[in-house]
Amino acid sequence: MQRHEEKWLDHFAGEGYEAVEPLGSGMEGAVYRLDDGMVAKVWGERSAQELRRLGRFYAHLDQAGLPFATPLYHEVLEVFGKAVTVERHLPGVPLDDKRFSGPQEWPTVLSCLGTVLGAFAEVPDAPELRDLPVMAEKRALWDGSASWSQALSTLVDDRADRFGDQLRAKAADFDTKLAQLHRALATLDDVRPALVHGDLIPGNILVGADGAPAAVLDFGFFSTAGDPAFDAALTASIFDMYGTDAQDTEARIDRELNTRFGHPPDRLALYRSAYAVITSNAYDPLGQDGHFQWCADTLNRPSVSEALRRAPTGR
Repeated sequence: MQRHEEKWLDHFAGEGYEAVEPLGSGMEGAVYRLDDGMVAKVWGERSAQELRRLGRFYAHLDQAGLPFATPLYHEVLEVFGKAVTVERHLPGVPLDDKRFSGPQEWPTVLSCLGTVLGAFAEVPDAPELRDLPVMAEKRALWDGSASWSQALSTLVDDRADRFGDQLRAKAADFDTKLAQLHRALATLDDVRPALVHGDLIPGNILVGADGAPAAVLDFGFFSTAGDPAFDAALTASIFDMYGTDAQDTEARIDRELNTRFGHPPDRLALYRSAYAVITSNAYDPLGQDGHFQWCADTLNRPSVSEALRRAPTGR
């Protein structure tokens, strides 16, 4: 057992918890099981102030009547110089668990995704949804914006100003595509904002034995109020982001979600291009990781290029 685990195990035991055990760790921190259906997460970089804001977001979701559980913070603490959240334990196993892999499980997986995205689309716009920054930006996505398309366009501009030179070296005709992207966003029809998760990878969806969604976790990377089609586009693209069959998986999910929700293909491609510009350097400012390459490749995809070329020139 690593020393940092011993320190935290001792701390939680000292707080009166009797059955403390480490559950796992990831990019953002380490999670420990406590008593009575509770867990504690020791965060690596997030501040207590950030997490209290996220806690207000989770408290709002808890009242939204979703057909599955979401995180709920009971306490946000500062211990040993780290932010710590004490929160409810969420039921289920990740959707990428081996029991849900294989062609025979696709109907179950697609049904699960449709249920989650359909439920999010019914969560109405609220200040608690608009209050979150995305991708560790300094300000909330909606600050100073009167519409979803304006908020997204502003963020595209900000990220392109900072990291556009790297994308220019990898994405053909980047400046032309950037101008087309802004034009397309400016001419989107009015969108009724709803809850957007923004990072619905299989590991963030917990399911029961029947494959139905039991809980959704890890909001915050791109969680906001926005167009449900944005969440659908990202979910299809990142579900198997780096897999050898990634584009086939994306197309399969697109077909299912189009049947359920009718999102236009050009809108999905538009949102994928926006996501590529915005998140290209999310994990490496130098653009030397796999995520950056995925973003550059997305901007070079014929379906994305064609959708941007078809963008209307005015209202």
